[in-house]
Amino acid sequence: MIKVGVIGAGFAGSFHARAYAKTPGVEVTMVADRNGDKAGALAAELGARAAADPDAVLCDPSILIVDVALPTPLHPEYAIRALEAGKHVVIEKPLSLSVEEADAIIDAADKSGRYLMVAHVLRFWPEYIAIRKVLQSGRLGRPRIATAHRLCNLPQWASWFRDPTMTGGSVLDLHIHDLDMVNWLFGQPRWVRAIGAQSELGGWDHVITQVAYDTVYASVEASNLMPLDFPFTAGLRVVCDRGVIEYQFRAGGASFESGQPQHYCLIHEPGQPNQPVEFEPGDAFEQEIAYFVSCVERGTPPDIVTADDARLAVQTALAARTSLETGDIVEISSAERS
Repeated sequence: MIKVGVIGAGFAGSFHARAYAKTPGVEVTMVADRNGDKAGALAAELGARAAADPDAVLCDPSILIVDVALPTPLHPEYAIRALEAGKHVVIEKPLSLSVEEADAIIDAADKSGRYLMVAHVLRFWPEYIAIRKVLQSGRLGRPRIATAHRLCNLPQWASWFRDPTMTGGSVLDLHIHDLDMVNWLFGQPRWVRAIGAQSELGGWDHVITQVAYDTVYASVEASNLMPLDFPFTAGLRVVCDRGVIEYQFRAGGASFESGQPQHYCLIHEPGQPNQPVEFEPGDAFEQEIAYFVSCVERGTPPDIVTADDARLAVQTALAARTSLETGDIVEISSAERS
């Protein structure tokens, strides 16, 4: 039985903890959160112990996997300490707020010999997986132009999301989902150029970023400035030489899991009726957690999303923020970590 400790009982921590609880051969042993009521409620739901001090998770020798679902500025401290304590670590995205912090976490993982995975959940989302497979098959020819979007209001489940010093603004907290997705589809970006609007607190909370790859251009939009009752909306469209593939999703409420969503994933080919894209249904959160557990069980490092992938996502988002601040095109170096 693999024992897991979850640090952070907020939105992401709750999703992760419930996913571990549904994974065969896994026991959620402890939930830690400085908000004792949150820790207690989630722990009681899962039959785990609650702790107000995250150190209780790090010091428990029975815990093999630590899930860090804390505000982003706390990721480096707790991820590094967990790795140094001999734990395998999952971190909620983004990996960090800077490339330097990302490098410190990855270096700690390399030295520990333990596995590190950042929860870029779109890489486990059935429709995005299916789109990637179609593009890789060559059925539609060469991808030319991609557009992606993710639109909602600021998360309402924690006040710290309003503070751009904690989140990095939408560019690092929300936009990074789709920046990582287009990186996954098209590889190493060459440059970015971004325009956007700032919130009243100074965060770049509505952003449109152009990303240039070797043979593909992507336009990626993200917003946390939508009205409170605006339904969570996301999508991806890729225009290829011989057709178009697209996924559109609109939730039944302001959060992605609310209400009855409207969604479709289709291929459009010349002279053919629209064709649904076949995919294996499943819960992306449960699948990413089950995947990491299987990596630990098999002794195989995660490769669906590597630490360097997560680092590149941070690097791409930071380049977009620099472009927002300067108005310049910002090149993205492909240099490896020092």
